[in-house]
Amino acid sequence: MDSKIEKKINIRIQDSEISERNSTSSEKISEKILNEDIENLCDENLTTLKKIHAILLNCLNLSKQQKLEFCESERYFMKLYLKKLQNKKKD
Repeated sequence: MDSKIEKKINIRIQDSEISERNSTSSEKISEKILNEDIENLCDENLTTLKKIHAILLNCLNLSKQQKLEFCESERYFMKLYLKKLQNKKKD
């Protein structure tokens, strides 16, 4: 069974494939550059953040204390990711 995040990713991939078929060659080049920039901004903090969020969404048997700890971790990794993103934007 696919998780909610995997379903969203599959939908995004399908949408990007459809839009790629419909765009002209110059649009494809600009999309590739944009995608490369986005990929460069993604790092291990974002990956960890997504994993923590998936756990919060999919694990219904967590205690309130466990949920709190996961939320605090999610917040911590979000701050790290945003700081790195902000630093890259300044450069």
